[in-house]
Amino acid sequence: MVENKNEAEQVEQPKAEVVEPEPEIEPVKEESNFDKLYSNIASNRYENLRTSHIEQKAKELRKRTK
Repeated sequence: MVENKNEAEQVEQPKAEVVEPEPEIEPVKEESNFDKLYSNIASNRYENLRTSHIEQKAKELRKRTK
């Protein structure tokens, strides 16, 4: 009987909440000149790809209309 009573008490006790530690927030570093430079290069590459794609489509359309 004692064992059954202990089991009942264990069930009735509130369970402890698991608290997850918050991730540490890293300080934001200032952008270096290289970051800005690489960002500009990436933007220019994307723009060049987009422009060349548009030019290729226009060229195909010109060929179709002739």
